[in-house]
Amino acid sequence: MEPWQLVAIMMSLALASYIQTLTGFAFGLIVMGLLATLDVLPIESAALLCTLLGLFNNGMAMRGHWREINPRLARRLLVTSLPMLPVGYFLAVWLGSERAPLLGMLLGIVILIACLALLAQPGPRATTSPRWHFHTAGVLSGLMGGLFAANGPPLVVVLYRQPMTLIAIRCTLFGVFIVTGIVRMGLSIAAPGRIGDTLPQLLLVGLSGALVVMLFTELARRFPPPLSDNRLRQVAYAILLVSSVNLIIKGLI
Repeated sequence: MEPWQLVAIMMSLALASYIQTLTGFAFGLIVMGLLATLDVLPIESAALLCTLLGLFNNGMAMRGHWREINPRLARRLLVTSLPMLPVGYFLAVWLGSERAPLLGMLLGIVILIACLALLAQPGPRATTSPRWHFHTAGVLSGLMGGLFAANGPPLVVVLYRQPMTLIAIRCTLFGVFIVTGIVRMGLSIAAPGRIGDTLPQLLLVGLSGALVVMLFTELARRFPPPLSDNRLRQVAYAILLVSSVNLIIKGLI
């Protein structure tokens, strides 16, 4: 791996960790979007790295807040998300390197749709959404998590509509991310596909990246920027939109 590639990976992880800790979403989308846009790693390798380090980020963000998770809503999301994770994962393996431009364009389209859905998200409901809303979000999240290790947007859309405190929403998100991340990591190790030869190198990069993730997660916890939650979201959306348009154009050329 070239030095510039390692620097790009670490910078992407730093930015994604910082924003994820403050907003409760965007780690997977930012890491996958930036690494794919910069051609730093193949999408399958970037997804494995994203899964591994997302576990560190979410685990650190949850310290001292485990009781804030809403177990009832988390179960509703996981019951359909977990079965769809292997479907998305093996679909990504099947698409493979021969269809890498198609996979990249698909990632760009997914990021673009996610941004639009998050931007158009209405305010909180007066009552909890029907059960099928959570099950539908779980299905979409599982597919996205399996394909790209970026399962957040459907969960964010449905949870931010619930009559819950912001800390409860974020902690429920983090809890679901941890469970699905462990499952996807298990799939990557049990059936590594084309990344099998580079798995040791990716794990070493992951260990280095874990230090970056821990540092910037802690910085976000201790020293949040003087920006409103809406302004932080706008920064995340701008990064994602640029990445998505770039990936779609590259897939069409």
